[in-house]
Amino acid sequence: MKTKTREYTGKNLDLDKAAGVVEEFFQKDNFKLQTGKHPNGILIQATKEGILRGIAGMDRAYTITISGTPDDLKISVGMGKWLQDLGVAAIESFLLTPELAFFEVPESLWSFEIEKKFWEYVENQFNLGL
Repeated sequence: MKTKTREYTGKNLDLDKAAGVVEEFFQKDNFKLQTGKHPNGILIQATKEGILRGIAGMDRAYTITISGTPDDLKISVGMGKWLQDLGVAAIESFLLTPELAFFEVPESLWSFEIEKKFWEYVENQFNLGL
């Protein structure tokens, strides 16, 4: 999965409410979440937990950044390393230099399907008036 970005211009979307929509999407599928705020935006990580993931050392997570202003909101989705401590420096790395923070993983039907459902859900919520 490569990083996918969508921009929402002129929609007057609240960044915190947009983050809530993203969290809600992943919570419905029982993902483990962590969220961090920074003056430049919001970082959300979502990962599935399980014994096999722990044994295999799979520390990958969907990593979502939300940045911009209510009239020029940008959401990026990609895969990144699950951060144990979601501190300011870690959040800055994703918001300011995303090309270094995300890594590419082979496309799979599972990640494609989640990404498709993610964008449908987010945009539906935005169209309903967030």
